[in-house]
Amino acid sequence: MVSLLLISISACDNFLGINENPNEPEFVEANLQLPAVLGYFSYRVLANEPVRVSSQWIQQTAWNGVQPSADTYNYLESDPNNFWGIYSYVSVMNNANTMIEQTEGTESRAYAGIGRIVFAWNMSILTDFFNDAPLSEAFDPTNPSPAYDTQEQIYTAVFDMLDEAISELSNPGAINPGSDDQLYGGNLGQWIKLANTLKARLHMRLTEAPGNTRTARANSALNALQGGFESNVDDADYAYVAAAGSENPWFQFAIDGKWDTRNQLSQQYVNLLKTLEDPRLPVQARQTGAVVQAGLNADFSPVPFDPATMFALDDSTYFGHENARPGIGAGIVSSIGSFYSAADAPLNWISYAEAKFLEAEATLMTSGAAAADPIYRDAITASMEKLGVDAGDIADYLAARPDLGGLPADQAHEHVITQKYIATFLTTEPFNDWRRTGYPSLQLPQPAPDEDQLRVGDFPRRFPYPVSELQNNAENALGTGVPAGVTSLTYRVWWDTRD
Repeated sequence: MVSLLLISISACDNFLGINENPNEPEFVEANLQLPAVLGYFSYRVLANEPVRVSSQWIQQTAWNGVQPSADTYNYLESDPNNFWGIYSYVSVMNNANTMIEQTEGTESRAYAGIGRIVFAWNMSILTDFFNDAPLSEAFDPTNPSPAYDTQEQIYTAVFDMLDEAISELSNPGAINPGSDDQLYGGNLGQWIKLANTLKARLHMRLTEAPGNTRTARANSALNALQGGFESNVDDADYAYVAAAGSENPWFQFAIDGKWDTRNQLSQQYVNLLKTLEDPRLPVQARQTGAVVQAGLNADFSPVPFDPATMFALDDSTYFGHENARPGIGAGIVSSIGSFYSAADAPLNWISYAEAKFLEAEATLMTSGAAAADPIYRDAITASMEKLGVDAGDIADYLAARPDLGGLPADQAHEHVITQKYIATFLTTEPFNDWRRTGYPSLQLPQPAPDEDQLRVGDFPRRFPYPVSELQNNAENALGTGVPAGVTSLTYRVWWDTRD
């Protein structure tokens, strides 16, 4: 009877196990969750819709194809649907939240710390592009219509999350990430530096926000930077490999023809680099003809860079496309440089160069232009050294820059932000900085007279709420006061108060 009972229990266990789907487990170990969270965040958020669209609006890139497009501000509520829902709320933040809940207060709490950084960062990007958004009620599966938190509330929560992350990473348990951490290989000290640098970035974002002062936020940024990045070695560079489906996102999006190759350099941006005689030009841009509409031109051979001729505005070796204009052929416009868009190029999430620009701007606000000048020069140097610029060229470039201490404060500020605009190429920061400061100075694009005009008569300041919210959570979405449709692009987020 005992033998029969044991057999029966065993059979029952096996029978009940039939209902457990190994492809949809109810619990996944943190070391298996982390690579997916980081990979999705890098590819689907940091290198996706926010930067692809805003880089056109901020005139670093341009659409060299048939108009209208996002480049003519033809950006509708259907366009950010995936970024809002599938990528941010589901693929990144919901999974990061699950990892946090499973590991906080355990010997694996370092995973919770990393999860909080990614969650907070993604939420900051979401609110920077949409303003108010669901947060406090967003991850309750029984609530299909979560309320919207204000951007001010979201920023408070984001800072709290980053502080919690730093605490967890400073006092980790016995079970820590290793190779499953595809950014820093389990180096928790690097994650702490990243969190502090991110805090500094967000403090500077709020320098013009209602109820805030420049000096207070700048001092908070400087305090955060004391625990932030210390050299280019600290940079958050996410690695990609030259294998099908695993290549760099910009390579897939703009170079190899998987989507299109007509997302190329803006004329405004190329001309800025030429006017400044900036040695980063041949690093940030490919020579014309290197990429054609079908992808990389196998027969193309670049010529050595010659500053004597190639910095000329009329030289066609490096050439940009005028924003909002009809296409003129991919082969006669420069594409994104291979440093950023080779198949195996890493994607920079945040850099030491940016940290130094944050420090320079914060110092300008608290101590004046003369105190900011050496930090500003260190920031330019860090950017150029990362891109492999020759030391002599760096020295010549710095010598040509005016001493900030001899300039009025507003002009010094413009120099800092314009140089940061170059150093943070292909990130969302140029768009955020432009909304906050008005720098660099940009001219509204002028479409051809016989083409569709700009869908809104001024620069966009935000994304429209997506169709998914307008259909499934309309009361809360429209309750923000932001209308549906393209006109919403000119509505401002809370911290965007510049005249």
